[in-house]
Amino acid sequence: MLLYVLILNKTECMPRLVSALMRAGIRGGTIYDSMGIVQYAGHDMTEPPPIFGSLRKYLHPDGGNNKTLLLLLREEQLASVKETVNEMTGGLSKPDVGISFVIPVSETEGVL
Repeated sequence: MLLYVLILNKTECMPRLVSALMRAGIRGGTIYDSMGIVQYAGHDMTEPPPIFGSLRKYLHPDGGNNKTLLLLLREEQLASVKETVNEMTGGLSKPDVGISFVIPVSETEGVL
């Protein structure tokens, strides 16, 4: 089993992405709102370090949040998920779209 994690900056893609994943037979994911450390440092801290406040202004002036998607997958599902994510987002290799990574899962409990 694998845990696929997608941190999506381009959040407007999430509804289309979820629909495409479901059409591909991928179910059982979890999505939650998240925020990058630069946004947090410039947004919620009472006195952010000066460098973080400056970086936030240039990197994400709107202070927008991200969406994080967690999917527990069988290894044979990974290629389909990666292809779908890149198709629906325009490609994670482009700036400010998002990042994904995969973590091996040695044990699960519950219904998959």
